[in-house]
Amino acid sequence: MKKAALRKEFLQKRKDADEAWLLEKNALIVQNLEKYLHSRAFGALHTFLPQLNARETDTFGIIDMLRKSFPTIRIAAPYIIPGTREMEHFLVTPFTHLITNQWRIPEPDPLTSEKILPDSIDIVLVPLLAFDRKGYRVGYGGGYYDRFLPQTRPDCIKMGLSLFEEVDEIQDIDEYDIPLDLCITPERVHDFRN
Repeated sequence: MKKAALRKEFLQKRKDADEAWLLEKNALIVQNLEKYLHSRAFGALHTFLPQLNARETDTFGIIDMLRKSFPTIRIAAPYIIPGTREMEHFLVTPFTHLITNQWRIPEPDPLTSEKILPDSIDIVLVPLLAFDRKGYRVGYGGGYYDRFLPQTRPDCIKMGLSLFEEVDEIQDIDEYDIPLDLCITPERVHDFRN
């Protein structure tokens, strides 16, 4: 399938999912991510923050888990520079003031938050609607992560989070599409690096 059709299909799947199902799937994603992180050492993890009322993966639950289980990991989140398709990145602490942007996405307030550079990030949790067996993803179409990910170090792990399992193939991949290294779903950790 092509990106536009997959985007439409998976937005509808999320819309149709009931609250109990979403809570269960989000809890399983947190568990699978925690298991994965336990056997590795990371200094900084970048996560998207979920769009309000959009039924995205609940990364606030992931942030809570990280603070409890990995208190030394620095957590960062993006801030979209208004009028551009570029992002800056700021640390998220229990004291970070979040503001909501025009797309109803919470962001660290750039005036009161500590900036972090992309080359100091070890893992990026990447938002997506669908992903395929090769690790390519369908996002929301803005290209923000396609611009951000090349700014990270080559050894930075690009990790998708998906409420649903993979599709066979995304047919209209282009030269700007960067494959994920891993994708965490409620069922398992998909590793595309082999």
